[in-house]
Amino acid sequence: MAYQLLFSNKALKSLKNIQRPTNEKIISALEQLAQDPDNKTNVKRLTNHPGAIFRLRVGDYRVLFDKHDEIRIIAIIDIRHRKDIYE
Repeated sequence: MAYQLLFSNKALKSLKNIQRPTNEKIISALEQLAQDPDNKTNVKRLTNHPGAIFRLRVGDYRVLFDKHDEIRIIAIIDIRHRKDIYE
């Protein structure tokens, strides 16, 4: 059973500002993540980030998210270019 994607306002705003081909890649990667979050190869657990537990790499962009297994939700916190995301 797939997880539900829940976007923060910050993530939605960031996603709108990303150019179209990259935007579609990110959405596709998030849909795949929602189908099977445990077998995604571009996901890493963050060790010292205050806002998120995991990150998904999609080209030069990073998606910060938390995964809640008990209620099957993936909360998307932020989406930005790799040079800006960890500030």
